[in-house]
Amino acid sequence: MNERMVRITHAIIMSFTLLFAIVTLGISASLVSMYNKEGNPAHHGTQYRDRIRITLVGAVWTTVFSLVLLIGFQTAGHSAAWGIITHMVPIVIGFLLTLIGASSVTALTNTVDCGNKDQTFNHCSMVKNMVVTAWIDTIFLFIGVVLLIIIAFHARAWGGARRQSLYVE
Repeated sequence: MNERMVRITHAIIMSFTLLFAIVTLGISASLVSMYNKEGNPAHHGTQYRDRIRITLVGAVWTTVFSLVLLIGFQTAGHSAAWGIITHMVPIVIGFLLTLIGASSVTALTNTVDCGNKDQTFNHCSMVKNMVVTAWIDTIFLFIGVVLLIIIAFHARAWGGARRQSLYVE
């Protein structure tokens, strides 16, 4: 694989993942804080609490590991310490956590119209915005997983994915 292409693609995917993870983190953390102070929505109250918190956990995980992998790979990309498995494990975990959070809050708010006074609740539009950013982050994580799988298949011919950097020499 072309080293320059891998480095640029990695930087783009991880930067967008980090950006949307930070936005999701900010929104979900503020929602958790506000609902802790004001109480949960009357309809499905504890379900909102639990689902927003799993989204928060996914956002924290993704933010931390995206930042670590972005900096680590850009500074020491040829090291096997920043290789395929090192990327695959935290990105797959982040993908699953973010997918669970985004899909569970989507299932809860899918039929809610924040503009309708009969259906709305406190911070309804913030919850909907969190869902959007979580889904965008999930998409970037999925793209990262797919690219890592492609690189792992290329590495299989060159000594295995465990011992290879992302460059697959």
